Amino acid sequence: MFRLLTYLLVIIPMTVSACGLHQSTGLYFQTEPGSLAVLENIVEARKSNALGNADKPEQFRLYLFMRKLAKDSSNAVSFSLFEAIKGHYRQVLVEPRLKIVSRETRPTQQDLLVVTELDVLDALATGKLSWEQANNQGLIVINGNALDVATLEHWFASLFPAST
Repeated sequence: MFRLLTYLLVIIPMTVSACGLHQSTGLYFQTEPGSLAVLENIVEARKSNALGNADKPEQFRLYLFMRKLAKDSSNAVSFSLFEAIKGHYRQVLVEPRLKIVSRETRPTQQDLLVVTELDVLDALATGKLSWEQANNQGLIVINGNALDVATLEHWFASLFPAST
């Protein structure tokens, strides 16, 4: 009886504090439509250091992307972000003030969802990649209803143009 009680006292706190999206053990592999292809393409880009930011801290990558999004645009739209390799969700909220927060639930099929990784977003924000290059290389997939996807693509194309 003592062993059982000790076992429960050790195991229960670990399972309760685990990320809800990764099940109780942290071993659950989360996917979204298009995420496996994006994952493969990002891994290949990282291997060749095509993104040029392997040593940059995650928070700095996120900060640079946020700064770029903060530019005024009539096409700005809130969306969710799914990090294909990490399996984490975030929400990018543009109103009333731009902020990026953790998302605790999975988006629905109608929610606007960008599938990529922070190093790709950083490469876009720093001009290492254009929106067209990121799309052509399969580093980003956008899911959601067609009108919202078109709006987001137009906004990103204006924010991350090809170098001249």
